[in-house]
Amino acid sequence: MRGRLAAPAVLAGAALFALAACSSSASSSSTAPPAPSLTAEASVPAGDASSGPVEADAAAEHVHNLALVGTDLYLGTHEGLFKQPAGAPMSRVSADPFDVMGLTRSGDSWFASGHPGEAMGGPADLGLITSADDGVTWSPVSLSGEVDFHRLSASGDTIMGVSAHDGAFMRSTDAGSTWTTLSAVPPFDLAVSPQDPLVVVGTTPDGPTLSRDGGETFTAIEGAPLIALVSWDGTDLYGIDPSGQVLVSSDEGRTWASRGTVAAEPVAATAQGGALAILAGGTVYYSTDGGQSFTPRITGLAGH
Repeated sequence: MRGRLAAPAVLAGAALFALAACSSSASSSSTAPPAPSLTAEASVPAGDASSGPVEADAAAEHVHNLALVGTDLYLGTHEGLFKQPAGAPMSRVSADPFDVMGLTRSGDSWFASGHPGEAMGGPADLGLITSADDGVTWSPVSLSGEVDFHRLSASGDTIMGVSAHDGAFMRSTDAGSTWTTLSAVPPFDLAVSPQDPLVVVGTTPDGPTLSRDGGETFTAIEGAPLIALVSWDGTDLYGIDPSGQVLVSSDEGRTWASRGTVAAEPVAATAQGGALAILAGGTVYYSTDGGQSFTPRITGLAGH
């Protein structure tokens, strides 16, 4: 039986999910939740290891988030936005080394949040900023000096984020120009459906939740496994549990199929075009077969 853990405004990391799972033995509840709806799939023994892993750039002090564009991997770090083409070294692409705490992409535009670099001026919180030149230059959109989003997810003109300072759960439907603060409890991680921006999946210490009204309300997904990180890829929703087990759902989280695993607690994850990248234990693990098998892509990273 899965234990319950009261969620703070902004959760610190996937370790809280592991604690929630371990606390089940001490739970006083006498009613177990429905058994998770999982379908096991055979693991592929070898992934895409054609070029082997590369060492992390020494300037990338901490990695907060990942994103895939084709085969290029982007890493939001404490020292700016980095890019790593498949098999090539990673290098910083952002002109300014700002602290990329939140990162998402919609169409050809990047959106980010965080803090300015040491040599940059302006307020301590960047609010929402955007880039239309592949992350090289960035311009303010809104909330400068007010908000530091540590979670961002976008679909079309809809952007949703969780503020680190006060746990405010916020939504914009005009590409970040204006915002509404939602009354729902903010999730640890969230993913807005690329098919329908009203559909949002969030993760909590009690299991994933689903919204069909753009985050106004969420309901628990009955019988779903405990999941820390989520990422949409078309109609497929990928979830990574606190131990590194990868799962996929094609019905908005109602049922899940188990795929492969990574070797440590997941810190960040992204999925695109059947490929997955997961940061765990200082290594970015990469899959080209929908998460059935993984190989190291970047080693020597620090998650934060």
